[in-house]
Amino acid sequence: MPQENVFNRQDNKVVAVAATPKKGTTSKELKAQSEKDAKIIRKFLEGIGPYEADALRIAISIADGKVAIANLSNDDQLAINRYLNYGLARENPNLLQIQSQRIHRATSLSKRAVDFCSKLQLLTVYEALMNLAMNSTYVEQARLGLDKIAAGRPTAQTGLYNLSTNTPK
Repeated sequence: MPQENVFNRQDNKVVAVAATPKKGTTSKELKAQSEKDAKIIRKFLEGIGPYEADALRIAISIADGKVAIANLSNDDQLAINRYLNYGLARENPNLLQIQSQRIHRATSLSKRAVDFCSKLQLLTVYEALMNLAMNSTYVEQARLGLDKIAAGRPTAQTGLYNLSTNTPK
């Protein structure tokens, strides 16, 4: 038997909440649906870049109002900054180059969130990400982190350790 989709209205946007099985659904049909769902999730995960899943999770939490920039946990701050800083050149970029990279990454993440947020939520996400991308403290931390990487010292953002000896690389 086919499944019936349950929809929820959220900020004038219809969102599929779950697929509920109709009465009389067999275990084979449920297994087939689970396999389809797994393929969709795998396809999504294969299409995202480093640190993007965590950053997208945080962006969606911001959009839903579950978290604000002011009260991000340390882990969430680290995750979003890793995403924003990913791809920075290690050859001593200046603050403007770092900020430009972070703004570009924030814009890319905002575009990625389009599939998961309403227009109003997107504005909230974009504003929050731009505040993070242009935050002088975070930009300076990124610059100092790159200096440490260039000097061969591990940083909280790199986590580069030799697993066999548990020493910094």
